[in-house]
Amino acid sequence: MPAPQPARELEWIDLAPRSLVIADLHLDPADAACCADFIAFLERAHGVPALLILGDLFDAWVGRAHGALPGAAATIGALWKLTASGTQVHVLHGNRDFLLDEHFTGQTGARVHPLGIGARLPDGTRCVFIHGDELCTLDHAYQRLRRIVRSGPVRGLSRVMPLPLGRAVARRLRRASVQAIAAKPSVEKSIQLDAAAHWAAELDVSWLVCGHAHEYRTEPLEGGAQLTVLDAFGGPHDTLVIDPAGPPRATSSASGDWCG
Repeated sequence: MPAPQPARELEWIDLAPRSLVIADLHLDPADAACCADFIAFLERAHGVPALLILGDLFDAWVGRAHGALPGAAATIGALWKLTASGTQVHVLHGNRDFLLDEHFTGQTGARVHPLGIGARLPDGTRCVFIHGDELCTLDHAYQRLRRIVRSGPVRGLSRVMPLPLGRAVARRLRRASVQAIAAKPSVEKSIQLDAAAHWAAELDVSWLVCGHAHEYRTEPLEGGAQLTVLDAFGGPHDTLVIDPAGPPRATSSASGDWCG
């Protein structure tokens, strides 16, 4: 099964200074309490030009019915307030919430990008933001499953799936995922630098940013581009701040040094 390839039709945006990038929140749609830190973060983010969420906003999302659960409803309401205040919010598909669709956009005002998003930074740097599971090219079983679950028939079914069935499917997929990940060698489930270099070259960017691995790192790629992987939300380097000049800086969402 071939690995996912860079999307030539990727949408491009201009990212203004003070825009923020985060990833991997893994919010439980059923638990409002676990969403409180993120909702507080969104309240502090009022006034930033843009917020990019690089996938896995929710730990599971198997259909529109999930949006009625307490945690999801609270998060959706907070996102709506943020976009209504003037902040552009862009949400990428992750490996947990790839069924977010135009219904979610209508509820939140956030734009959903299934294939990632390209951006021009204030200093002219071209970069691309993806979730990161696309770069785990040695995990052939996962890439095969990824293609199946993102297919048209599965997406169509998710739109009409009743909530009890959706929650049961989500629990089963989560258990299977945890078991499969535990059984795989670490190199097989890791982001591959050659895949990242390929994406950067194909999209003609000098910087590739993703999440998925839940551990911050930044390193050069063959060909001259750079890869940055963000911590999961709550980690010490979970927020990327777009500065007026020079490279973006990684900081903590809890630090507040990106406010104001």
